[in-house]
Amino acid sequence: MIVGHIDKLHALLPITFKRSDEPDLSIKLVVDTGFTGFLTLPVAAVAALGLPYLEDISANLANDTDVALAVHVATIVWNGVKQDVRVFAMGKRPLLGTALLNGHELIAQFVEDGLVTVGEI
Repeated sequence: MIVGHIDKLHALLPITFKRSDEPDLSIKLVVDTGFTGFLTLPVAAVAALGLPYLEDISANLANDTDVALAVHVATIVWNGVKQDVRVFAMGKRPLLGTALLNGHELIAQFVEDGLVTVGEI
């Protein structure tokens, strides 16, 4: 089970990034149920983590704008298991999308510092 909390009405979950030659790094990501990908990180964070580049894609955003996005790969720990996921380099806030939530149950207590949990179904 993954445990996070509510902060200013954002459901936050900590995700551990595995890095080959450096200590692991935990980043709190905002759960975004409108985002069907895995993760987004700001461009500066992708660069700081040294995430390998995979490809460029065209994406349609919620405001119906089409943008080109750089896709990178990160190794994370999700529910106790290491896995490689696609990371879009974009935005100002790290986001966790529904591709990671697939096959899991998300429960959020929407009060300040409320409990957020994700567990397998």
